[in-house]
Amino acid sequence: MKTALVIGGGAVGLAIAGEIAPLVDELYLIEKEKRFGEHASSRSSEVIHSGIYYKTESEKAIQCVAGNISLQYFLPRHGVPYKMCGKLVVAQQKYDEKLNNKEIEMLHFLLKRAEENGVPQVRLMDAEEVKKIEPNVRCIAAIYVPTSGVLDSAAYLHTLESIAAAKNTVLVTGTKVVAVEKKHEQFAVTTAVAGEVQEPILVDIIVNAAGVHADKVAKIIRPENEWVIQPIKGEAMYFRSNREELQTSMHIYPAPITYTLPDGSKGHTTGVHTTWKLDGKIAITPLYDTHPKHEEDYEITHSPKDFLEKVVGFFPNLKENDLRLSQAGIQPKVNEGDFILQPDKEYQNVYHCMGIDSPGLTASLAIGKKVRKWLLGKDI
Repeated sequence: MKTALVIGGGAVGLAIAGEIAPLVDELYLIEKEKRFGEHASSRSSEVIHSGIYYKTESEKAIQCVAGNISLQYFLPRHGVPYKMCGKLVVAQQKYDEKLNNKEIEMLHFLLKRAEENGVPQVRLMDAEEVKKIEPNVRCIAAIYVPTSGVLDSAAYLHTLESIAAAKNTVLVTGTKVVAVEKKHEQFAVTTAVAGEVQEPILVDIIVNAAGVHADKVAKIIRPENEWVIQPIKGEAMYFRSNREELQTSMHIYPAPITYTLPDGSKGHTTGVHTTWKLDGKIAITPLYDTHPKHEEDYEITHSPKDFLEKVVGFFPNLKENDLRLSQAGIQPKVNEGDFILQPDKEYQNVYHCMGIDSPGLTASLAIGKKVRKWLLGKDI
């Protein structure tokens, strides 16, 4: 009789539970909060990402593209509200020709990367074509990404929870893992509820999907694990398209900015962008705080002016007094700049899902399938 434990009840942990429950005799999913998906999963932009930004053959690229396809089948099948509204990535008019050319070059770079990553139907648009579909957006060119969308994250999380429960997963909230001890071929896992230590449970398999706390859980499992998560706070505001000049029907992103990762490789930030929401709001996100006070610091520290300055170049009709506070969320970033999805180096029956920041919500179903393949002993 095989018993498995998933630690962490966000979208990734719930999706994993739904995938692996049929493979084991007993499955526990433990979440330290009173409800599932309390943190990153419910404090995201809710964007269904396409996969155009991530380095080809990286875990982010692979899992995002696969997750996007999976969501397009999963969401309508389970009645989860969503819309494939599409996205424009725009080259903005700059003050000299060299900068304009750099913006255009970045669009061509994304076109090439989209093709390499298997993202379908991405194409270049000139300013006139953009004007016909998004008259309130100002740019000199754009790429159109039809496979980007938006979902109702609360409904999605509820559906994942229901699926896991229907497959006889023992769903436990308000419970924190405090110790793991190897016992021959099994693990004795000690938990605490409201600070009170419970009797250990014996499990054969552990999947660590603990979000911003995944590095701490990895060290509880095996102190030699060296991963370190850097919590990064992303803040958002929103406005309503209650005037004709504020109306937009899709996500609008600026051309990305290149940055250098710690290992010397290049990465690309999506920049501050506008995202279309199912409730009619338009979010502006994210402005980052790289040093939040703690891992659940959800205070918004940036001003409306800070947000406006980032988007007024491509959305010129927006005014400071149109903006309202929305939310903040914490992303669990790792130095590697990619998802870490791999077995423990020493314990063959432990699997770590580490650094699942954006596009983690989009990738969640695909990550669940990847863990299932690992558990089946297939090539992962």
